[in-house]
Amino acid sequence: MSDLQKKLLKALIVGKPNVGKSTLLNFLVGEKVSIVSRKAQTTQKNTTGVITKDNSQLIFFDTPGLNKIEKNIRISENFKAVAENVDVLVYMVDNRKKSQSIDDQFSNWLNKNETRFKKKILLVNKIDCIEKVKLFEITRSINGFINFDETFFISLRKKSGIESFYKWIEKQAYSNDWVFQKSYKSNTSKKKFLSELTREKIFEYIHEEIPYNLEVKTEYIEPTSRKSLKIYQTVWLNKKSYKPIILGKEGKSIKTISVQARQDMESFLKSKVHLFIRLKVKKSG
Repeated sequence: MSDLQKKLLKALIVGKPNVGKSTLLNFLVGEKVSIVSRKAQTTQKNTTGVITKDNSQLIFFDTPGLNKIEKNIRISENFKAVAENVDVLVYMVDNRKKSQSIDDQFSNWLNKNETRFKKKILLVNKIDCIEKVKLFEITRSINGFINFDETFFISLRKKSGIESFYKWIEKQAYSNDWVFQKSYKSNTSKKKFLSELTREKIFEYIHEEIPYNLEVKTEYIEPTSRKSLKIYQTVWLNKKSYKPIILGKEGKSIKTISVQARQDMESFLKSKVHLFIRLKVKKSG
């Protein structure tokens, strides 16, 4: 390693809700660092995934950048701040037409700021659900709004095409000191990630009735004498009416959520987990 010059690349993954940004980040890093849900706008804060291999460090940012406000897309200030310090923009779409349409506000912003990116990539996901003859139509249509430097076709479900995309990204790395230590993989703390696991399971089980800004807090983690962990969490609700929805009939829903979250926690922590979840309603005003 001492004979090899260190290299670095920072890439921002952006796209409309549910195109697979968080799933892609988890796959690239090789472990779960960002929660995945069918519910739009599940990602509330920046998630950073870091891959350090040989002499290269690749940093990927998954940020809640394009938020739908009524019929329009709002570009968050958070997204703009991250975009100022990245090398490659990865714009991700999938087989749905609504994911392929480029919002005017984003297109105008990108055309004004495109010189800040060394490369702009179009990444088409779920190609296993798209007829091959339509792939050209999709890319031609999108490139009519934004002139991308490269286009890659992938299927995260079938794990195809991702290696070509990753190798291309890796080749773009340039001589520079690393930002993080070699062992660093994500900016998500242990407590925060455990909270996100429970939040993910709530959205998986009750994804329609509960708002995306639901908050889960891991209060504390208590080691036991039997080499297991007790984890205490609070789910904060904006409305009292949400409580029976999450509890479910005879507590069935919260029990299912708790079991599924606990299983993921045990896999992540490599330890037996006893999970305790309580529901609390935020005081208004």
